[in-house]
Amino acid sequence: MDTLNSHPAPAGEEIVEVDIATAGSRIAAYLLNVVFTVLVFVPLFYSVVLPLMEHWDEQNPEALDQIAWNGPLVAGSLLLLLVYAAAQVWLMARDGQSFGKRIMKIRVLKSNGDNPGLWGTVILREILFNVIVSIASMIAGYLITLVVQGSPETAELIGNALSQLLWVVCLVMLFNKTKNRRTLQDMLADTVVVKLPER
Repeated sequence: MDTLNSHPAPAGEEIVEVDIATAGSRIAAYLLNVVFTVLVFVPLFYSVVLPLMEHWDEQNPEALDQIAWNGPLVAGSLLLLLVYAAAQVWLMARDGQSFGKRIMKIRVLKSNGDNPGLWGTVILREILFNVIVSIASMIAGYLITLVVQGSPETAELIGNALSQLLWVVCLVMLFNKTKNRRTLQDMLADTVVVKLPER
């Protein structure tokens, strides 16, 4: 059983020992978040994306003017997406938990046991990490393409492959008990994912 070694608690505060979350629980939490996100996007897909796809015609841009928008459905779809995103961010900032992590009873902590808050849980682990992966993969893809004198399409393919490779690396890191199952996201934000103690 992997236990997080946190800093000593100040006088009068209780020390709570927590165990490192298993790879399975983290993967399950991620998949749950994917399912929730897809479900939230379904109304938006039917109210906005599908009509755009049906009327899209490069030869006739005016075809988009013929779309009969269902105003309440579009507004409701956008509101649902906004509420979902705000709730996820609020939970992650307050408790270090997405909906998936909450269901799996795991949470994000700083490596010293503190709550990472909005900065650590949302901005560093989610937003900045994804931005870094996207930019680094794109740059590497174009540099490799310059060396081998390939096309821009090849650069994009290489960039996408490198981006996916980094996610595979993170997946493999989940099984490394000696490093507390920390992924690249955890390294960037100085965090660790732990099981919630039984109450």
